[in-house]
Amino acid sequence: MGFLLGVIQLFRRRRQAAGDSENASFKEATHKDLSSSFVEHQLHIAQLSERFFQSHIDIVEPKRSNGLSKQDAAHKLKTDGRNALSPPKTISNMELFMRQFKNLLWLLMFGAAALCFLTYIYDPTDALNLYVGIFIVAIVFIMCVVSFFEEKKGVEVVRAFQTLMPTSCQVIRDGKEIMLNPEELVVGDIVVVRSGCKVPADMRILACTDFFLETSSITGEAEPLEFNCKTASESMSIFESYNIAFNGSFCVDGEGYGIVIRTGELTVIGQIASLTLGQKDKKCKFETEIERFVQFITVMAITMATIIFTIGLIVNGGNDVIRLFVTGFLMVIIANVPQGLPTTVTTELTIIARRMAKKNVFLKKLEKIDSVGATTLIASDKTGTLTKNCMTVTDLWYNNSYNSARPENTGRTTKKRNLNAMNTLGWYDAPLSDILSVICVCNKARIESNLTTKVRPPRIDSELDLTVYRSQPVKEMLISGNPSEVALLRYASGMLDAKEVRDNFHVVFEVPFNSVRKFHLILATTQNTWNEMADRKAMNADVEFILMIKGAPEVLIKHCSSLNIDGEPMELNEKRLDDFNEAYETFGDEGCRVIGFACKKFRAPATSTFSMKSNTVPMDGWDFLGMSAIMDPPRDDTPRAIKACKEAGIKVYMVTGDHKSTATAIARQIGMIDSEEVTNLDHNRQIMRRTNSQDWAVITGPELPALNEKQWDALLEHRYIVFARTTPEHKLLIVTEAQKRGECVTVTGDGVNDAPALKKADVGVAMGLAGSDVAKQAADIILLDDNFSSIVAGIEEGRLLFDNLRKTIAYTMTHMWPELVPVMLNFFFGFPLGLTPVQILSIDLITDIPPAVSLAYEGPEADIMLQPPRKKETHLVTKGLITYTYLFMSIFISVGGVVAYLLSYYLNGIRPWELAFSANEHFKVGASNFTTGSGVVLGAEQQVYMAAQAAAAFHIAVVVGQAWHLWMCLTRRVSIFVHGMANIVAILAVIIDLLLICLFTFVPGVQYVFGSAPPPWECWLVPVIVGIWIWIFNEIRKFGIRNYPKNKLVQIVKW
Repeated sequence: MGFLLGVIQLFRRRRQAAGDSENASFKEATHKDLSSSFVEHQLHIAQLSERFFQSHIDIVEPKRSNGLSKQDAAHKLKTDGRNALSPPKTISNMELFMRQFKNLLWLLMFGAAALCFLTYIYDPTDALNLYVGIFIVAIVFIMCVVSFFEEKKGVEVVRAFQTLMPTSCQVIRDGKEIMLNPEELVVGDIVVVRSGCKVPADMRILACTDFFLETSSITGEAEPLEFNCKTASESMSIFESYNIAFNGSFCVDGEGYGIVIRTGELTVIGQIASLTLGQKDKKCKFETEIERFVQFITVMAITMATIIFTIGLIVNGGNDVIRLFVTGFLMVIIANVPQGLPTTVTTELTIIARRMAKKNVFLKKLEKIDSVGATTLIASDKTGTLTKNCMTVTDLWYNNSYNSARPENTGRTTKKRNLNAMNTLGWYDAPLSDILSVICVCNKARIESNLTTKVRPPRIDSELDLTVYRSQPVKEMLISGNPSEVALLRYASGMLDAKEVRDNFHVVFEVPFNSVRKFHLILATTQNTWNEMADRKAMNADVEFILMIKGAPEVLIKHCSSLNIDGEPMELNEKRLDDFNEAYETFGDEGCRVIGFACKKFRAPATSTFSMKSNTVPMDGWDFLGMSAIMDPPRDDTPRAIKACKEAGIKVYMVTGDHKSTATAIARQIGMIDSEEVTNLDHNRQIMRRTNSQDWAVITGPELPALNEKQWDALLEHRYIVFARTTPEHKLLIVTEAQKRGECVTVTGDGVNDAPALKKADVGVAMGLAGSDVAKQAADIILLDDNFSSIVAGIEEGRLLFDNLRKTIAYTMTHMWPELVPVMLNFFFGFPLGLTPVQILSIDLITDIPPAVSLAYEGPEADIMLQPPRKKETHLVTKGLITYTYLFMSIFISVGGVVAYLLSYYLNGIRPWELAFSANEHFKVGASNFTTGSGVVLGAEQQVYMAAQAAAAFHIAVVVGQAWHLWMCLTRRVSIFVHGMANIVAILAVIIDLLLICLFTFVPGVQYVFGSAPPPWECWLVPVIVGIWIWIFNEIRKFGIRNYPKNKLVQIVKW
């Protein structure tokens, strides 16, 4: 075995120099004079407005530009064409078909066929060599055809899934912000790009806020670059100006408004696209495992064939070389090759692709499903994956008291109101009115313009009714955006006209939310103040600005000096801070996401410009208004999926940006951690754990960088961990540390900054609904329904793939010794040949293939998700599998074949010892008379007929024995009586095999080709007895695996 592994290493030393040139195309592209046709980066906004007059650019406030009209856009689309690059070359059906012949197993078989043809050319008198060669080529061709159609089905499933992937961009047309397919963009469109979005075309930036783009695919820069809207000098190229956002770049932070200046093939990426096509993907572990097994089989086949052929030459004194070569070399190679494996692999992958398609799981590369099956740890986002992503405001805390968000309680007041103020901010007391202002203005959620956003007024029966009623939102109202912001805006829209509140303010500066700062900040003035701004600037007068902030309460409170009580800012003393912490923890313990609100009013010159870098935005002295509790309930099937993970021995880590109390409460609801223990949390402890019935921990992201190796070891020993208040950088750190400890990590992500973790993980899973384009590009799998249970289903499918391939290998490798034993008896001891070359070929290329392929259709065993994950270093073919096939099953069937072979002669009056060294002179055409031990003289025809009967008996024993063995291969651990025989394809395969063996044995003409004759009926009993023994042995073996898995004897035959 060591020799074989050493030879295999030679196969693996290949083409490594190509990796250094992977980015050469990008460097080459940037050296081209791509900027010669670009002038837009050197134009002022007024010049851009003249150049793109149909776009109606607002040169004062570009964000308020009207954009193209629908008619102008439609005309441009018709004349300029769609905004799409030429698709990468897809493999044609012919190329796909020819690729099937490149499989190393088939190349080995073609080599055997070529040797048969050469042998026939050398000695044309023996037509058998020609027939064998033709037979091999025909069977390989048929198998390649089958593999082609199966792989074609898999490719079609993937292509169909790609058409389902949601793609859209935000465009301003006719003064309205709409969602549009990027392919429908035209030059002159005004596009809005926000964090997590892909730049859909080359565009000149008109306005932006903290606009950072990742442009590695264009410029080669690995770090995100800050872009701006400043006009570039005439000496600058588009690559130096940083006011041109290139198609294919990704926004990692901030937002930008730009006008499209190039589309499709005319974009920079379009001009260099041809240089980037055809780059090969890195092989996944599944492909490596298949390649490793094929290499092992190839080396072993050639080695064994050479040894047996050499010994045969020595024993026969160098005579009859052609016969020895065909029988002792070619047939040994063929006997070692599992011909059904390539077709089984493609069939299994196609079946899995179909099943996963029904579960809304898109596998970007089908072979990756094996890595999913090997998952030992799932690091999952909470929102939208474990939960429904349907946020609802449940409670508010302000005025140092809890207030329900239910309709009958929200908006309660003790003051009489002017009915004209209903549904406005004036209707509500402070600080609720201020909170509603922050919710409406400091919010990127969008109220769809094509649907009504008015509120239905309440019924007022008396003056007292004013204390309890509030206006109700029209059901048709549709709000889109971030789920938390949608929940807040929907809540506010039920109390007042949110659009009207937004129109009352003019935003002059904005800092979008991101996972690092954990707040969203806007700086605004009232609309009346803004209308007078020009006059104020002329007089250099001060104006009042309003700072509105919403975000993580524990972050906001650090910038606050007061707590608003009944509209008055009260000093944030220790008692009020304790009240805040208590309310915050209460909301968190209930599994709610908590969002805080703060504001600050200040005066500054009308000519002021604001920037975070220049410290012109007040970052202290804020007034804390209150906070809201938003509930995102767990998905209905999440607890069941978590339970399945526990039973399967898979670690589950929740990685979330929420507070640890919030995250822990959700973890309790979905069954990750023990309910009773969680109700008594000690919030002063950094890590909470149980070590008895549940093994879990809770830790926050900021604590992670400070952990040393021993602390990481101790932390990651826990099977269920809640990582709260984490950033994407923390997620990457978690993945890295887990992999260092041998975990096979599947990680979910939806944001731009999740891309490094998705790429680093063994399996990256992006969210199809909420995921950014960056995350989808980095991931291996995309969940179109963002459902955690789909990941668990994928793990089961991956385990099933590995199981079924092992079953196929266990089945096909078993035929080796039954085919080699008759050759060895003939070569070494001179027995008449037990199996003719055609019979050996028929086993390998006909009767063994249907059962082998049928195993691809086998369903999972009952305990497939009750087993621990396989170790990362576990190979497809293990010592246990080799021992089981070569030392047990293969020998059992070989013994059955030899017994049936000898029994056939015995029933014809020839004892076994009389056959030794008789093959050279007897039992062939033109043989001399053979005298049995009882004195009976057999002529040549009688001898040939008896040899044909014995060969048929051996053939029957092998085929029927393998049919029995197939039923045992349906399961690896579970009893066949528990699992059942529901695989219709396997049943049909066995029926086909039995019909074929009868065809080969009893049909005249076919008998002649196979060298067969009907054996005595007693020979049929032998494989039945062997089959019963195989069943008994396997039931005992599986019983031991289930009940004594660590027993040394069990380990020998466990696979």
